[in-house]
Amino acid sequence: MAGHDDRAEVVLEDGRVLAASAAVVATGVTALAAEDVAWAEAGEARWPAPLWRAAADDLAGRRVAVLGADRPLGTWLRAHPQAKVHFDVLFPEAVQYKTDEIADDPRIRLDLIDRVTVAPVREGFRITARHSRGGPHTFVADTVLGNPGSKPATVSGLVVGADGYCPPDGQHPRVFVAGDLKGARMQRIAVAMGDGSRAALEPYYQAEAVVG
Repeated sequence: MAGHDDRAEVVLEDGRVLAASAAVVATGVTALAAEDVAWAEAGEARWPAPLWRAAADDLAGRRVAVLGADRPLGTWLRAHPQAKVHFDVLFPEAVQYKTDEIADDPRIRLDLIDRVTVAPVREGFRITARHSRGGPHTFVADTVLGNPGSKPATVSGLVVGADGYCPPDGQHPRVFVAGDLKGARMQRIAVAMGDGSRAALEPYYQAEAVVG
């Protein structure tokens, strides 16, 4: 990705170069990988499957440990209002603000932690949660699911901020960043759709202003 005085260019994986008067980048975010999550360790256990893939029927009557309190948790609970599940949600302080929308759901127990480790045992998984305000807390879960959050899906050539996201006002004038790639907050489908439309219209209006 590169911006020039008269064009924007995008280099594809096969080496082809696409050029246009402007480029809108809306690559969004991608799920955090195990190596990105410093506060959770799976050890001998596999990094857990993502929560959003879980079927409600498969979790009915089971005690489920959810690593992370990212937005898909609220989406899953709203999509399955009758699901008979019990979620122990373990999350770090950095994402505590995301728990407001699900704090009153009786099917979950929120556990603010500093670090959590998962170890396979005969009964399922032993979860050890460590807290700065007290000693470790250990329990056994039938299932462990991952919901640690996301990271920006940046592309080469974009200006990246200290938080890993790509601020729109830091890019070349012919490169427009839209949607979740802009920042960690306001990540909603409706917001991203509207922002994508805005970014697509900006080059058009700029061109009209030049012609006028």
